[in-house]
Amino acid sequence: MDYDELLAAAQASPAGADFHTLRMAYARSGAYAPYTFNRASVQMLHQALTARDLDAALEAAHDLLSANYLDIEAHMVADYVHTLRGSGEQAAYHRAFAQGLIGAILATGDGRSQDTAFIVLSTAEEYTVLRLLGYQSTMQRLVREDNHAYDVLHGRHTKTGQEVDFYFNIDLPFGWLQHQSFLSGAPPHDEPDGSGETP
Repeated sequence: MDYDELLAAAQASPAGADFHTLRMAYARSGAYAPYTFNRASVQMLHQALTARDLDAALEAAHDLLSANYLDIEAHMVADYVHTLRGSGEQAAYHRAFAQGLIGAILATGDGRSQDTAFIVLSTAEEYTVLRLLGYQSTMQRLVREDNHAYDVLHGRHTKTGQEVDFYFNIDLPFGWLQHQSFLSGAPPHDEPDGSGETP
Protein backbone atom coordinates (compact mmCIF):
# COMPACT_ATOMS: atom_id res chain seq x y z
CA MET A 1 0.00 0.00 0.00
CA ASP A 2 1.21 3.51 -0.74
CA TYR A 3 1.03 6.49 1.59
CA ASP A 4 -2.38 7.70 0.43
CA GLU A 5 -3.90 4.26 0.95
CA LEU A 6 -2.31 3.85 4.37
CA LEU A 7 -3.42 7.33 5.41
CA ALA A 8 -7.00 6.67 4.29
CA ALA A 9 -7.02 3.44 6.31
CA ALA A 10 -5.63 5.22 9.39
CA GLN A 11 -8.17 8.00 9.06
CA ALA A 12 -10.95 5.43 8.89
CA SER A 13 -9.68 3.59 11.98
CA PRO A 14 -6.76 5.22 13.83
CA ALA A 15 -7.02 2.72 16.67
CA GLY A 16 -5.93 -0.10 14.37
CA ALA A 17 -3.39 1.78 12.28
CA ASP A 18 0.27 0.85 11.89
CA PHE A 19 1.67 4.33 12.43
CA HIS A 20 5.31 3.35 11.89
CA THR A 21 4.52 1.97 8.44
CA LEU A 22 2.41 5.04 7.73
CA ARG A 23 5.24 7.38 8.72
CA MET A 24 7.81 5.54 6.61
CA ALA A 25 5.46 5.56 3.62
CA TYR A 26 5.02 9.30 4.05
CA ALA A 27 8.79 9.79 4.01
CA ARG A 28 8.94 7.94 0.67
CA SER A 29 6.04 9.86 -0.87
CA GLY A 30 6.04 12.96 -3.01
CA ALA A 31 4.14 14.77 -0.26
CA TYR A 32 7.13 14.59 2.12
CA ALA A 33 8.64 18.03 2.67
CA PRO A 34 10.13 18.06 6.17
CA TYR A 35 11.44 21.63 6.04
CA THR A 36 8.30 23.27 4.70
CA PHE A 37 7.06 25.57 7.44
CA ASN A 38 3.58 27.12 7.45
CA ARG A 39 4.56 30.09 9.57
CA ALA A 40 1.21 31.88 9.20
CA SER A 41 -0.80 28.90 10.47
CA VAL A 42 1.62 28.23 13.33
CA GLN A 43 1.48 31.87 14.44
CA MET A 44 -2.30 31.86 14.13
CA LEU A 45 -2.41 28.70 16.23
CA HIS A 46 -0.29 30.16 19.02
CA GLN A 47 -2.21 33.43 19.05
CA ALA A 48 -5.55 31.65 19.08
CA LEU A 49 -4.55 29.40 21.98
CA THR A 50 -3.27 32.37 23.96
CA ALA A 51 -6.54 34.22 23.36
CA ARG A 52 -8.56 31.00 23.93
CA ASP A 53 -10.17 31.53 20.54
CA LEU A 54 -11.21 27.94 19.94
CA ASP A 55 -12.60 28.53 16.45
CA ALA A 56 -9.37 30.12 15.24
CA ALA A 57 -7.24 27.45 16.94
CA LEU A 58 -9.19 24.66 15.28
CA GLU A 59 -9.01 26.41 11.90
CA ALA A 60 -5.23 26.75 12.20
CA ALA A 61 -4.90 23.10 13.25
CA HIS A 62 -6.95 22.01 10.24
CA ASP A 63 -4.76 24.17 7.96
CA LEU A 64 -1.67 22.41 9.29
CA LEU A 65 -3.25 18.98 8.92
CA SER A 66 -4.29 19.74 5.35
CA ALA A 67 -0.60 20.28 4.55
CA ASN A 68 0.64 17.32 6.62
CA TYR A 69 -1.84 14.99 8.27
CA LEU A 70 0.96 13.52 10.39
CA ASP A 71 1.50 16.82 12.24
CA ILE A 72 1.48 15.69 15.87
CA GLU A 73 1.04 19.13 17.41
CA ALA A 74 -1.94 19.91 15.17
CA HIS A 75 -3.68 16.71 16.26
CA MET A 76 -2.96 17.57 19.91
CA VAL A 77 -4.50 21.01 19.49
CA ALA A 78 -7.56 19.54 17.74
CA ASP A 79 -7.93 17.07 20.63
CA TYR A 80 -7.65 19.92 23.15
CA VAL A 81 -10.21 22.13 21.41
CA HIS A 82 -12.73 19.35 20.90
CA THR A 83 -12.29 18.28 24.53
CA LEU A 84 -13.07 21.81 25.73
CA ARG A 85 -16.12 21.86 23.50
CA GLY A 86 -17.34 18.53 24.80
CA SER A 87 -16.97 16.88 21.40
CA GLY A 88 -15.71 13.62 22.84
CA GLU A 89 -15.73 11.54 19.67
CA GLN A 90 -13.77 14.09 17.65
CA ALA A 91 -11.34 14.64 20.54
CA ALA A 92 -10.77 10.89 20.85
CA TYR A 93 -10.11 10.63 17.10
CA HIS A 94 -7.34 13.25 17.13
CA ARG A 95 -5.98 11.89 20.42
CA ALA A 96 -5.67 8.43 18.88
CA PHE A 97 -3.80 9.90 15.92
CA ALA A 98 -1.43 11.92 18.10
CA GLN A 99 -0.77 8.99 20.44
CA GLY A 100 -0.22 6.65 17.51
CA LEU A 101 2.31 8.97 15.91
CA ILE A 102 4.14 9.62 19.18
CA GLY A 103 4.13 5.93 20.05
CA ALA A 104 5.64 5.09 16.66
CA ILE A 105 8.57 7.43 17.37
CA LEU A 106 9.12 6.18 20.93
CA ALA A 107 9.08 2.58 19.68
CA THR A 108 12.17 3.22 17.52
CA GLY A 109 14.50 3.56 20.53
CA ASP A 110 15.09 5.30 23.82
CA GLY A 111 17.01 8.26 22.40
CA ARG A 112 19.99 7.80 24.71
CA SER A 113 22.59 6.86 22.07
CA GLN A 114 23.19 6.79 18.34
CA ASP A 115 22.26 3.11 18.22
CA THR A 116 18.95 3.73 19.99
CA ALA A 117 18.16 7.15 18.53
CA PHE A 118 14.55 8.13 17.97
CA ILE A 119 13.71 8.09 14.25
CA VAL A 120 11.98 11.35 13.31
CA LEU A 121 10.57 12.82 10.12
CA SER A 122 11.28 16.45 10.99
CA THR A 123 13.04 18.71 13.44
CA ALA A 124 9.67 19.75 14.85
CA GLU A 125 9.07 16.17 16.01
CA GLU A 126 12.27 16.29 18.06
CA TYR A 127 11.00 19.17 20.16
CA THR A 128 7.56 17.59 20.50
CA VAL A 129 9.07 14.35 21.82
CA LEU A 130 11.41 16.20 24.16
CA ARG A 131 8.55 18.27 25.59
CA LEU A 132 6.32 15.22 26.08
CA LEU A 133 9.14 13.50 27.96
CA GLY A 134 9.26 16.51 30.27
CA TYR A 135 12.45 18.12 28.98
CA GLN A 136 13.36 21.50 27.55
CA SER A 137 16.15 21.76 25.00
CA THR A 138 19.13 23.88 26.00
CA MET A 139 21.47 23.00 23.14
CA GLN A 140 21.39 21.23 19.77
CA ARG A 141 24.21 19.84 17.67
CA LEU A 142 24.46 17.86 14.45
CA VAL A 143 26.51 14.65 14.40
CA ARG A 144 27.40 12.64 11.29
CA GLU A 145 28.90 9.20 11.71
CA ASP A 146 28.94 5.95 9.70
CA ASN A 147 26.77 7.44 6.95
CA HIS A 148 24.09 8.51 9.43
CA ALA A 149 23.03 11.93 10.66
CA TYR A 150 21.84 12.70 14.18
CA ASP A 151 20.50 15.69 16.00
CA VAL A 152 21.64 15.64 19.61
CA LEU A 153 19.48 17.75 21.90
CA HIS A 154 20.72 18.48 25.39
CA GLY A 155 17.61 18.55 27.54
CA ARG A 156 16.91 19.72 31.08
CA HIS A 157 13.95 18.17 32.87
CA THR A 158 11.44 20.89 33.72
CA LYS A 159 10.73 19.50 37.21
CA THR A 160 13.84 17.67 38.40
CA GLY A 161 16.51 19.65 36.56
CA GLN A 162 18.08 16.41 35.31
CA GLU A 163 20.18 16.97 32.19
CA VAL A 164 20.25 14.36 29.43
CA ASP A 165 21.41 14.13 25.82
CA PHE A 166 18.75 12.79 23.46
CA TYR A 167 19.72 11.41 20.05
CA PHE A 168 17.43 11.72 17.04
CA ASN A 169 18.16 9.88 13.80
CA ILE A 170 17.52 12.42 11.04
CA ASP A 171 18.53 10.31 8.05
CA LEU A 172 15.11 10.82 6.46
CA PRO A 173 14.80 14.63 6.65
CA PHE A 174 18.54 15.16 6.15
CA GLY A 175 18.56 12.84 3.14
CA TRP A 176 15.58 14.72 1.69
CA LEU A 177 17.45 18.01 2.14
CA GLN A 178 20.57 16.70 0.43
CA HIS A 179 18.48 15.30 -2.42
CA GLN A 180 16.83 18.69 -2.95
CA SER A 181 20.27 20.30 -3.09
CA PHE A 182 21.35 17.75 -5.69
CA LEU A 183 18.25 18.39 -7.81
CA SER A 184 18.74 22.15 -7.66
CA GLY A 185 22.47 21.93 -8.39
CA ALA A 186 23.25 23.74 -5.15
CA PRO A 187 26.06 22.53 -2.88
CA PRO A 188 24.90 20.25 -0.03
CA HIS A 189 24.25 22.09 3.22
CA ASP A 190 23.57 21.26 6.83
CA GLU A 191 20.18 20.81 8.36
CA PRO A 192 18.11 23.90 9.22
CA ASP A 193 18.21 24.99 12.85
CA GLY A 194 14.66 23.99 13.77
CA SER A 195 12.94 27.19 12.67
CA GLY A 196 11.45 25.28 9.76
CA GLU A 197 13.34 27.29 7.16
CA THR A 198 16.12 26.04 4.93
CA PRO A 199 19.35 28.07 4.86
